Amino acid sequence: MNIDFKEKTFEKYFGHELARLTNITYSPDQCDEALLGFDEAFFMPEEFLFRVAPYVRRRRKGRLTGFSVDNFNKLGKIAAQHMPKFKFNLFVQFKRPVFLTTRGANQWIDWKQPYYRYETTQHQQEALERIDQQSNGRAATVYASPAFRTVSDLWVHVENEAVADHSNIASVGKLKGHEHYSYIEPGFLGKGHSETVDIESEPLLQLIRSSLERNEPLPLNQHLKKTAVAVIEAIDSSDNAALYFRRVQRVFGIEEFDPNSLYDAITIIEAFSDAFEVRFYAVG
Repeated sequence: MNIDFKEKTFEKYFGHELARLTNITYSPDQCDEALLGFDEAFFMPEEFLFRVAPYVRRRRKGRLTGFSVDNFNKLGKIAAQHMPKFKFNLFVQFKRPVFLTTRGANQWIDWKQPYYRYETTQHQQEALERIDQQSNGRAATVYASPAFRTVSDLWVHVENEAVADHSNIASVGKLKGHEHYSYIEPGFLGKGHSETVDIESEPLLQLIRSSLERNEPLPLNQHLKKTAVAVIEAIDSSDNAALYFRRVQRVFGIEEFDPNSLYDAITIIEAFSDAFEVRFYAVG
């Protein structure tokens, strides 16, 4: 049985609630019309920026009108001095599960009741595993999926700001080697398959709090550059991941990326998000 609503709808409202769980959130691909990519959950000093330069994102290509990359990088450094600092990154792969209700379903023997299930995708799983390895504790990678299936349930949870509370979170690292993941309720418990293994992931709020406590705060421009370096190192360590990333890079029309450029760092994160269908959140 299919879930009644689209993955993107779930992703949108989950992201809004995630922003409210943190002090500050930045996502360069959250809203394509937004100045500098900041979503509506982030307070952006627009008056300051418009006094300095008329930068407006219009589309993925040709996004800078009459404004050089060097000037963008300088502006980014200045703007970062007026913003809160950031401590870690959350990469979220949103999943739209199927809801299985018959005794003939493959994992019915494990649950003995109706359950939710989604597939993991090898290139996404591998890329996110590599990000975990290269980030030195400054990133977390998770799958997020709804533990409800009707549109009416969705809007009740949106109204109550409880979409995240009614979702299931699974650590990417704990699903290594598993092609499917199943669960019956919200939270952080489920099972990996094909050989069935109980999976217990870290609760989302606990994950955010522990990451904020242990990491050094950095200005946004430095944080994004550090993230871009980790992304490139993760891509370069995996032929499979590199194949998907380079395809998107060619679409962006960029031959070489410079992670030490703020403009390129944001573009690297966008390319990674597009290539592996993940949502990136910088959190402070």
